[in-house]
Amino acid sequence: MHAQNNKWLMVLNSGQPIKIRLICFPYAGGDPEQFRSWSADLSDHIELVTVRLPGHGSRLDETPYDEWAPLLEDTFAQLSGYLKEPHALFGHSFGGRLAYEIAKLTERRYVGQTRHLFVSGCRSPDSDQARPFLHELPQPDFDHALLSRGIAPPEAVRNSERRLQFEPAIRSDLKLAELWSDQIGESLNIPVTALYGSDDPLDSVASMMNWREFTRREFELIEVRGDHFFVTTQRKRLLQIINTHLGLLSE
Repeated sequence: MHAQNNKWLMVLNSGQPIKIRLICFPYAGGDPEQFRSWSADLSDHIELVTVRLPGHGSRLDETPYDEWAPLLEDTFAQLSGYLKEPHALFGHSFGGRLAYEIAKLTERRYVGQTRHLFVSGCRSPDSDQARPFLHELPQPDFDHALLSRGIAPPEAVRNSERRLQFEPAIRSDLKLAELWSDQIGESLNIPVTALYGSDDPLDSVASMMNWREFTRREFELIEVRGDHFFVTTQRKRLLQIINTHLGLLSE
């Protein structure tokens, strides 16, 4: 496995000829290292690129973004060299929103290079956000919500030291996620696969089915067994779906 790292990006590939890359965006407060294990199960022709945002993972000491405009401008600039070549985008929860916004920018700048968009555990842009906003909750209620609503992995929430470390990032990401909307929509010219957890209390099938209105191309809605973190518990199933789509694209 060949790896390249910089402040913003981790790039992993098999060393075999690359036909397409998969660019991944983590959930609210998530460490992009969660995607490292994916490289072992992705097909050899797929290069894996994961995005490290300020306040996440090895950048915990940096201030996270809490406004969309600078987040998108900086993320797009860092990814530009990868977006100008064939790629797919994957994002879970908050990361799904970011993947969609990057897809819109890429479609304007590098026409035809985004070959597929995977959005996972992420309401459609025109779906209403549940209230009250979690990012506005006072500390005791916020801590309770992290556990009871399944917003963050239980093993991270129950570890008080880890919770204090990632809380600034998760609050900022939740603010962006909860205030995000796209009522008009741009109807991407990109195939979209939307995945939801069968027992997800945050992003149910009802909140995700309208993703079909945001693409003029093929759309599919897939149920995966599990709660909001099926992205972890059902990793092999998820990668099977991704490999199938990206394998077809490489033929």
